[in-house]
Amino acid sequence: MFSKSKYPKVTIIILHLKNIQCLVDCIASLNKITYHNYDIILVNNGSRNTILSDAFTPISQHITKVIDTGNNLSFAKGNNIGIKKALQERADYVLLLNDDTEVASDFLTILINTAEAHPDAGILGPKIYRYYEPDRVWFAGAKFNHDTCAVTTEYEQTDQSEEAISVESDYISGCALLAKRDTIEKIGMLDEKFFLYWEDVDWGLRCSKAGLKNIIVPASHIWHKISVTSGGIDSLIRAYHRTRSHLLIARLYAPKVVCKLHRKFFRDIAWLLFKSSDPDKIKKAMAFSAAMIDYHLGKTGKGPDWIWVE
Repeated sequence: MFSKSKYPKVTIIILHLKNIQCLVDCIASLNKITYHNYDIILVNNGSRNTILSDAFTPISQHITKVIDTGNNLSFAKGNNIGIKKALQERADYVLLLNDDTEVASDFLTILINTAEAHPDAGILGPKIYRYYEPDRVWFAGAKFNHDTCAVTTEYEQTDQSEEAISVESDYISGCALLAKRDTIEKIGMLDEKFFLYWEDVDWGLRCSKAGLKNIIVPASHIWHKISVTSGGIDSLIRAYHRTRSHLLIARLYAPKVVCKLHRKFFRDIAWLLFKSSDPDKIKKAMAFSAAMIDYHLGKTGKGPDWIWVE
């Protein structure tokens, strides 16, 4: 698609919270990729691991900057710090990549080839597989329903088909998201009102509103160690932030659904309290309740300290 001397510059931003081994494995996989005009910015988003400093850079010659935020500033704000630095250093593309992922050697080459071939593409993403079930698709596109404020995704799909051509999506998962510089300059940064979850949906919807496309590139592959950073799929962090952010996305894009979502969450709380055998059901019910209360109070921070206690 373009000459070797004119490969666009890609800055990969990896937001790190706590799992140092996942981060090391992620960077090790990036060391093997076929695309060479890239650098890596590590954003240490509140980790207490002393290893994550400028002394960490020898594991990859592509690591050009390690930024220590001092606290967990959120997925959006932490990545925005990296994005601003990438744009200052004249990146043509910014790739947000979870630290709990590993990538195929050609994933970035394929993404860039597709991006360069589609001027109307604003944000692109690979097909994402489950790391521990490597043939099972975790994300391969999604549709947002404005009537229900729900997304329909390719979660749980077992991949048995040949690679398809690129397909449009309403958003690209923040797990692995390639954004053109022009797109970011047009639609702005990630919305920092979202501390965790749904910020990628918001970005994708803003991209579409600006007349650009969100494109999944099925031939580009990565593998995701799902919810390692947020404590697992049943964690208090997930319960709280998915609830609060869901209400926020509804207010922005489906305001008529906000009351229905409240009723749904109240039903979820009732089920937890009266029917669930989960030993943590009280804390999870409290997490749902706290999320709804904090949404109405306009809180946008990390939430109550107790949801972060392991």
